[in-house]
Amino acid sequence: MIDTKRLKIRPLSYSELYTYSLYPLNLAKDLDLKISQSLIDEETKDAIDNDLLPNLSDPTKDSRFYTMWIIIEKSENTIIGGICFHGEPDENKILEVGYGIDTNYSNKGYATEAVGGLINWLKVNNGANALLAETERTNYSSIKVLQKNGFKVYNQDKNLIFKLNLKD
Repeated sequence: MIDTKRLKIRPLSYSELYTYSLYPLNLAKDLDLKISQSLIDEETKDAIDNDLLPNLSDPTKDSRFYTMWIIIEKSENTIIGGICFHGEPDENKILEVGYGIDTNYSNKGYATEAVGGLINWLKVNNGANALLAETERTNYSSIKVLQKNGFKVYNQDKNLIFKLNLKD
């Protein structure tokens, strides 16, 4: 669990992630939480079902890097988003991260705080050297989140790829 000023960021177990994929409202009820929106669009559901769950069930893999971490707003006890890695660190000890905040909670600093909390957790709990995040060129909110957390543009194509060196 990651604890920040306004947020708790909690990794889901296999059974919790499975429930979240199919019935996000049931997961919130099981965890005694509220939910602002489901955040389960087709792309997210596909990633959970075809990538995260199969890897999360593999005992040889580090489960922290193959699950969704739910973002919980403390004062309302509400799931407001999710954050996940795209697998374990690669051979160069680089991780990729993705995140999303429900529309009702966007532009209030929650994504910046969640990514910052994750960065602090990584610096203490993992041997990763760098963190990557990809965003569309027109996703100005996400670009600001990454810039506020010290990420710099690392590569460009139709999207922007940002990188943060964790060992600096």
